[in-house]
Amino acid sequence: MKIKLLALSVLFAPCLALAGTPINETRDVDANARIDISNVKGAVNVSAWDKNQVVITGSLGEGVKRLAIDGGGSLLSVRVEGPDKSKGWLWGSDSAMQETVLNLKVPRAAALELGVVSAEVAIADTVGGEVQVDSVSGRIRLSAVQSPHLRLESVSGDIEFDGKADKVSIETVSGDVVARGVGSATRMETVSGNLRVVASAPLRQTEASSVSGDIEISGALERGGRIEIETMSGDVRLSLPASVSTKIRAESFSGTLRSDFGTVRKPEHGPGSSLEATAGGGDGDVSVDSFSGDVTIRRE
Repeated sequence: MKIKLLALSVLFAPCLALAGTPINETRDVDANARIDISNVKGAVNVSAWDKNQVVITGSLGEGVKRLAIDGGGSLLSVRVEGPDKSKGWLWGSDSAMQETVLNLKVPRAAALELGVVSAEVAIADTVGGEVQVDSVSGRIRLSAVQSPHLRLESVSGDIEFDGKADKVSIETVSGDVVARGVGSATRMETVSGNLRVVASAPLRQTEASSVSGDIEISGALERGGRIEIETMSGDVRLSLPASVSTKIRAESFSGTLRSDFGTVRKPEHGPGSSLEATAGGGDGDVSVDSFSGDVTIRRE
């Protein structure tokens, strides 16, 4: 039996990448092409430049079947393919795959869609294209990225965004989120990760929720804008400018509620505290609900 397995390994070895197999590929694409990228383990590093080309470098990990590059023009697909699962456990186990590193240079206005498992993702300097990243445990970092629509999802990996995006959707289970530069419409959800948002432009519609993770939001509110925050046991800290014009409603069942706007009310008997206040002309709407987490609303 051992001899047969050894013979099979020799027969199929040429079909799989050797450790550190170098990558050097170039494809012509449109200036606003969509680039789809997938990797299981390792890293995906994307940076932008002023050429209508995608250049792919890096190295394939041992056990990878191949790097599949398909399309061109308006759509390019770059996929790291694992062993063929139809060949059974010997060739189909992803645990046998080593890390693959993909470094891509893409047109500055390209739209990006990335899917990874435990690979880290870094994206820099893209302008104008939609960006979507789905990850299981890899860290996601976006720097100097401008996008009309940004969607980032991770199970346990941390997410960091620094740039400008009109419409933002971020979801994690246990990963922490730090977002600088969000504005307009922003929606964020987490179970136990912490959320921290620093807005570069007045917020128009912001929704943030967690089960046990803390939430911290700092920024101005657009005239008629809305901020809605919900948490079960996580603490909330909301910082608003002194010139804000909004109605503020906050409530905590067993946590401590503090506010620089209005007066916090506590029932004569039983737990809980609540706040109803109006700042400025009261054009906007701010709502904070917490079950057992502390709530702090500060005037910057």
